[in-house]
Amino acid sequence: MSVGPTPKANPIDVFQSAWYRLLLLFFAVYLTVFWFILGPSSPWYAMSVVLGTFSLGPAVADPVMRLVPRQWLRVPAGERVLHRVLGVGMFGWLLDGSGWNRRVAEPMRGFSGKRDGLPRLEEGLHANVSAHGACFAIHVLLAGFALFSRHPWSGALWMLFPGVVVHLYPVLLQRSILLRLQPLRDKTAPADWVRR
Repeated sequence: MSVGPTPKANPIDVFQSAWYRLLLLFFAVYLTVFWFILGPSSPWYAMSVVLGTFSLGPAVADPVMRLVPRQWLRVPAGERVLHRVLGVGMFGWLLDGSGWNRRVAEPMRGFSGKRDGLPRLEEGLHANVSAHGACFAIHVLLAGFALFSRHPWSGALWMLFPGVVVHLYPVLLQRSILLRLQPLRDKTAPADWVRR
């Protein structure tokens, strides 16, 4: 009796495991307790928030993507100017240079580089925009709470600035890629693209 090759594990399945959910619960409790111990103006607390929201991203991608109206993920052509002004291309170049795209982003997307893989690429980009956008919203919310704390401006800045780097710029980068992908999508019959 021959045994065939074992199927490859889907790396995304890790984010649905009970262990991962327990880790997220631990982060939520930890961040709540340390808000009162360290406070939002502590750089250590700010980095913990970044780690927590970064860990949360894969868990919220699919649920948020289902809630977000499809037209919100359509990128207007005029947004290209904003991307250039904010240096989104440079941010993408830094991710390429660091190896992040090669080691993490591209394997997770699973894009084949062929036309028939474009719908999957688009769905992956939508998931990334949804996840990073939801996580950035958490940073904005915490910055708002920090404004009512003992150190309002320093706390708000510590809550907001790391979220800009780790979540807002990735949202803008994904939207920049979607902007380049949309003309291909518009030329292709709608039946060829995955609908959610």
